[in-house]
Amino acid sequence: MGRSSGSERWARGGGSRPRTFARGADEPYEIRAARRATLPDTWLLAVAALLWSQAVGWFALLITGRVWALAWIVADGAIQAGRMWLTLRHRRAASGRGHPPHRGLVLANVIWFVVMAAGVVGALRAGDPRLLVLGCILPIGFMGYVASRYAAFPRLAAPLLYLMGAAQVVGFLAVPQLRAVAVLAPAAPIAFHLLVLQNHTILISAFVAQQENFRLSMHDPLTGLANRLLLRERTAALLDGLARDHRQDAFAVLCLDLDGFKPINDRHGHAVGDRLLKSVAVRLRQAVRGQDLVCRIGGDEFVVVLPGVTAAAAVHTAERLIEACGLPYHLDDAATVRVGVSVGIALAPEHGTSTDELLLHADAALYASKRRSKGSWTVHPAPIAGPDATGARRASGPVTDLGPTAGPDVAAGSAARARSC
Repeated sequence: MGRSSGSERWARGGGSRPRTFARGADEPYEIRAARRATLPDTWLLAVAALLWSQAVGWFALLITGRVWALAWIVADGAIQAGRMWLTLRHRRAASGRGHPPHRGLVLANVIWFVVMAAGVVGALRAGDPRLLVLGCILPIGFMGYVASRYAAFPRLAAPLLYLMGAAQVVGFLAVPQLRAVAVLAPAAPIAFHLLVLQNHTILISAFVAQQENFRLSMHDPLTGLANRLLLRERTAALLDGLARDHRQDAFAVLCLDLDGFKPINDRHGHAVGDRLLKSVAVRLRQAVRGQDLVCRIGGDEFVVVLPGVTAAAAVHTAERLIEACGLPYHLDDAATVRVGVSVGIALAPEHGTSTDELLLHADAALYASKRRSKGSWTVHPAPIAGPDATGARRASGPVTDLGPTAGPDVAAGSAARARSC
């Protein structure tokens, strides 16, 4: 069975997500993934940060000629090279090659800030007016970097902000004339920390809204079932898995159409018809497994995707769906109503290697069921030559005489029995 994407897991959930949540076990996978995706810098920002920090280090070395300035340059260069390497690994992992080094990036950034904080202390203690200016500007610049880049990680941002603030305080205390300023220095990291928290709220709200919009775009607004977009995404993923690994289990696509829905909708009105469709959706969900996908593709038409099943298992599921949908529906104050469902079955890869082929053949099998006997199932035969072959003989339940030309696939399906609603 093909693995579903993280976006699909969100979309398939169908229910509403909490607007606020604690980070950790309660955090949706998609939000965590979106936050982690913000960890690496863009290449332009990474190069700009390298040039900036190296320029400050070389300037301090030229002015002081001290060993600490040289150590600052060397350490900063090594850490920046490590950050770029980890960024490259992260980007490769995003394309499916390896695992993203989230912890490595966090650790590299923490070490980088420790080195920068030590450099700030050295610049302020040097006593040179030019380095004093740099010692004031550099921490503010890094605090702004933290407030914008690490808004998704406030628990990482806070210690980095107060680390740079502490470096300023230590440096100011080393200069007698600036000791009074040391009292005011903590105001900067506090202000930037509040900014991080505000940015975090805005960012997470944007992530949640994005995922919710995606979920809505993938679902039918009336029933909450998956729609055509999610159906195509799911079947494409399963077909891709079959193409990459022929040992992977096949899957089935079932097209369903309600029998007798239109007279009920015409007689009782659209409100009752909508409630009936919602009730049918609930029964369809309950009649399949958790990994199966139930879709409404329009009107009273539904599609069910069954990963990792045989033809016999697909037929068994079709019979269960027919039986479940055929029970009476008690729709609030409306009269009790009954509808049936007819099912057409196509199997991948026997009946098609694309989503359109599978839907076409399952739909053709569905209408063979409706012509033969409503409340029955039909399996499309294999092999299929193309769209013109959709009228080929089929195996179905109940079965009529198919004549002497019936092949082995038809004969196999003819042994099954379908229940009628």
